[in-house]
Amino acid sequence: MKKHSVKLSKYAIGCLLLSLFNFSAYAYSSTKQINVQAHNHSDIIQQAQQFISQNIDAEKYSRIDIQMGKLDSRLKLAQCSSPLTSSRAPGSKFSGKTTVHVKCDGGTKWTVFINANINLYAKVIHTSEPLNKGHILTKDDLQLTEVNLSQLRYGYFSDKENLIGKQLKRRLPQDKIIRVNYVKAPTLVKRGETVSIVAKNTGYSVKMSGVAMTNGSKGDRIQVKNISSKRIVEGTVMQYGVISIN
Repeated sequence: MKKHSVKLSKYAIGCLLLSLFNFSAYAYSSTKQINVQAHNHSDIIQQAQQFISQNIDAEKYSRIDIQMGKLDSRLKLAQCSSPLTSSRAPGSKFSGKTTVHVKCDGGTKWTVFINANINLYAKVIHTSEPLNKGHILTKDDLQLTEVNLSQLRYGYFSDKENLIGKQLKRRLPQDKIIRVNYVKAPTLVKRGETVSIVAKNTGYSVKMSGVAMTNGSKGDRIQVKNISSKRIVEGTVMQYGVISIN
């Protein structure tokens, strides 16, 4: 009885070893299968690029150039069982250097960070010839040239109508971008000049001569001295040499 019991134990041990061997083989196979089904890097990068493109208003630009970074080839990410989602990294913007988070929420969850360089091009107004300080801009002074907006630090103009009639605050060479701080509304009234003071009311208007106390552009409120009465009043600059008062 004892001897038969020993043989039975050996059989049981044999079965146990065979079972463990089969389990190990299955685990190895499963590991290989996971490695084979790693998520394609190109798909991840394409998802990030599509996210960037969808968040840029293409109609504002003449050309858009998006240069995507690459993922480390050694990085193995499990095949995602749900659609990938993307978001912009905090502090990033959709121009210049930026970072996009691509996330998998299905199966084995993971998140990767992909760098990109976004160049936005648009037609910006430049000078068509050298222009002196104080010059009043006309249509012939202006030309449109395509530039990379990511390299511009200050405001610019893209519509000529917004510049025609403006006065230059400084001398500009040819082919120079006209920035917002280079221009101002033209001076229509200069200090010490003789101007016309126009007082309008319902049904009548009175016109008299005066002397401007300060310089003024259209819409500015300035003081003007009535030559006849010597009285100083305040009025609005309407056009060259004309001040309107109530």
